[in-house]
Amino acid sequence: MYDRRYCGALVVGCSGVEMAEIKQTYFGEMRSRSGASLQYTEADANLVFKEWSREENILEGASEILIEPTVTEFASAIKKISHELSELPQSDTGIDIYFAGHGLPGNGALVLRDGEVSAFDLISLIKQYMKSGDGIRGLSMLLDSCYSGAFLFEAMVALQEDRDLQLYDCLCSSMHDEKSWELSFLEHGAFTFTHFHKGNHHVDNLELAIAIDKCDYKIIAKCIQGLVGMMADPTTFLTQGRQHPVDCIKGLFLEAGTRGSIGNWDEKMPFTKQQIIQYLEKSIK
Repeated sequence: MYDRRYCGALVVGCSGVEMAEIKQTYFGEMRSRSGASLQYTEADANLVFKEWSREENILEGASEILIEPTVTEFASAIKKISHELSELPQSDTGIDIYFAGHGLPGNGALVLRDGEVSAFDLISLIKQYMKSGDGIRGLSMLLDSCYSGAFLFEAMVALQEDRDLQLYDCLCSSMHDEKSWELSFLEHGAFTFTHFHKGNHHVDNLELAIAIDKCDYKIIAKCIQGLVGMMADPTTFLTQGRQHPVDCIKGLFLEAGTRGSIGNWDEKMPFTKQQIIQYLEKSIK
């Protein structure tokens, strides 16, 4: 996620306001993040904050983690991070956003404790506290929430001709029309778990055999995550085809597995969210 010399990071976990949809799978209980009293968003946020804190690009004082924040607390964190970055040339700086929780249908807006933040809201907040005319700041995102693809597409549209803020690499847990899921035996969102657990160096055969006998799915996942991590799309595997992550490179190039991809597409400024979706649909073989 880090493509600038100096980076700020905002990590957010929020359970949402609705009851979660639950499904039974081969791996046990799976909980939808489209509505939530979610169990594992805080665990996701803590994992990401721990991993990102190891990055040398993170500027001291420009890293924040928020659990169950209000919209005001979210905005205050953006202001604080932006203030820390404002001491440097904008072209050397970037902001990374992580969110685990409830995303709204339609636009994928991030649901906080007392309201929501759309892609346009986020961009407006960042730009509000930037020094203008001092280079282009980067924005990268890692989103583990329902309909997060829609949030990404709206950000692409909003920033397509911006001269102060540029969208860089982004990873979203699901397409614009898909829910995201967390699995009880992982104790994490499927997307966050598979992104940060790339696999073991070895598989303990005895431990795996005992876990299979006891139907201990958490230990089974620990033993085979190396195999799952080598799959082209481990998140889709664990959610049994319900969820397809979206990878966005340099703000334009998209890859969503079997849901489509856009390489050197003939984008015409200004483009719309619907045009992005149509390009993806046309790319499916």
